[in-house]
Amino acid sequence: MAQNSSNIGPDGERFLERLPSELSRWEADGVITAEQSQAIRARYSPAELAPRSARARGRLVTGLSIIGVVLVGLGVIFFFAANWDGIDRWPKLAIILASIFLAHGLGYYLRYHRDYQRVGSAMVLLACIIYGAGVHLVGQVYNVDVNDPRLMLFWFLGVLPLVYIVKSQPIQFLGLVLFFLAVGFRLPGWTDDVSRGEAVLGASLFLILGLFILALGRMKEEIAAFRPYSEVFELVGMITALGAVFVLTFKDVLSSDGGLFVQGDTEIAFRIVIVAAGALTLALVLSTAWLHRRNEQSFTLNGIEGVAIVVLLAAAYVVMGVDGDLDGNGDVLFTVVFNALLALALLGVLVSGYLRGKEAWVNIGLAFIGINIIARYFEYSWDLLDRSLIFVAAGVILLLGGYLVERGRQAMLDRIRMAGGRR
Repeated sequence: MAQNSSNIGPDGERFLERLPSELSRWEADGVITAEQSQAIRARYSPAELAPRSARARGRLVTGLSIIGVVLVGLGVIFFFAANWDGIDRWPKLAIILASIFLAHGLGYYLRYHRDYQRVGSAMVLLACIIYGAGVHLVGQVYNVDVNDPRLMLFWFLGVLPLVYIVKSQPIQFLGLVLFFLAVGFRLPGWTDDVSRGEAVLGASLFLILGLFILALGRMKEEIAAFRPYSEVFELVGMITALGAVFVLTFKDVLSSDGGLFVQGDTEIAFRIVIVAAGALTLALVLSTAWLHRRNEQSFTLNGIEGVAIVVLLAAAYVVMGVDGDLDGNGDVLFTVVFNALLALALLGVLVSGYLRGKEAWVNIGLAFIGINIIARYFEYSWDLLDRSLIFVAAGVILLLGGYLVERGRQAMLDRIRMAGGRR
């Protein structure tokens, strides 16, 4: 498996900087063959083999390009919105199509002809944003409501091919966000006939979908051709799944009054989505385990992660299937169960992130721990104490917690970097 850049400590970074020249020297001296040299290079991405200064400049270029794209995109959207009513129908369509093709063409030219990959990818991202604005503006031309879920679906379908054509993490992130937004806009229609329990259904659906995206990212990490797409999928899927479990930890969401006991039937499309997503997630977990074993990697950590995904998946289906036959303490039981699941999931994220050397996982786990502590504090103390004391105590807790979390985070990241350097 190719190493991840987050898995490289200071010594490892210096090793990777020297590796291309060393491989060339070894090949010239006959120590290794050209095929062996190429095989070693293939284990690392071009970004990992670039000097540290070049990687820093690359991140700066990416950041500036994305900021520029967002500003230009907002300017284009505001221009269309301000002048839309004064433009006839066909000129509107022509302007939108011309803007999309111009952005795509410029992005293609910069990325593939001038080799300005980061700026070129940013232009393709701009084209995706203009395309989304165009979908909604054209919908208005044909009297389609701006909140119509089909508009977000069309935007997602237009961006989806570019997720795999252009190996750009911002475009991957946009595609996944649009996927979840398309589902979110469609969810109210799926639960029209549900009179109680919409929050449980929504959180459970996004838990299932988050686990599906996470499992898809884990499988891509095992396949060299799809490895560039794994990191964003894993992070977005993980954040979505953890966020859904976090929502299900609130007592008001899982109380019998608030809607734990779902009343009413969902549309058949909703049931098809949750069944299909669950089945695909299980298939991805099994495929990842098989690929991991085929690649002769250690199975323990990978297997534990797969089991964790299956457990959370089962919890989502269980909570959606609860009826009103439980006693009055049923909501308390489910609240305790989901708080325990969140705690175990966050602990697993921290341990897995540490063992894999992925700083982003550690940061996500610590961020959710902090958010959860604050949420539990306000949830259980708001009605018990004077408001001023609550805010004073919360401030003290945040300051102390921030210090302890940062100290623990630095210690953990230092160990990750040291471990990466020894590899």
